[in-house]
Parts: sequence; structure tokens; C-alpha cells
Amino acid sequence: MMPANAAMKTPLSRWAWWCALISHILLAGGLWYWAGALSGFLLTLPLWAALPGLIKRSTYTGGWTTLLLVFYVAVLLAEAFTVPARRQLAANFSELAMVEFVALVLFIRFTARERRSAQA
Repeated sequence: MMPANAAMKTPLSRWAWWCALISHILLAGGLWYWAGALSGFLLTLPLWAALPGLIKRSTYTGGWTTLLLVFYVAVLLAEAFTVPARRQLAANFSELAMVEFVALVLFIRFTARERRSAQA
């Protein structure tokens, strides 16, 4: 049986990274499926470009991906407000992008904090 404090030994950055990675893959895959084959590929190409760096847990990639996600949130919210037929799905995708944004910011902050405490 696993000790009660064993779960606490997992760094917070790892939890944030998993949340960001899962939401990133869901967002890219969902947008690709939603937009269709070619237009979906072009829409999600920047997200797929960020995936290798996110898999490697690069804080640099996490940083510029947050800037990219702001664009996706804005476009998806505009889509939700202007096209009533797509309102619910666009709002859900924008919420998923916001979850990824927050998870990436937390991943970067927790990683920096853990590196500082390891150096001390």
C-alpha cells in the first residue's frame, strides 16, 4: 500500500504539466475535428508545433504557448457570440483553452519555484 505522503512527493509542476498537456491535445484534436480536414489542420498547426516542446516539459515552449492561447480564446469567444449555431461548442473550446492557459502559467511558476528550492 502506498504511504499517505507519497502523493505529496509529486511536484506540483508535474500536475500542472499533465493538465496542460491533456487540455492541449484535446483542444488541438477537437478544433481539427470541428473545422474539418484542411482548414482544421491550418487552424491547429501552431498548436501542433508546440506539442513536442510541451511533451519535453520546456518552460520556454509553455511561455510562448500561453501567448498563442490568448489568440485562440479570443477567436473562439468571438465565434461563440457571432454564430448562434456554434455558440455552445465554441464556448466549450474557449473554456478548454483557458484551462490550458492557467495550467501552463502554473506549470511555469511551479517549475521555477522547484528549481529555486533545489538550488538552495
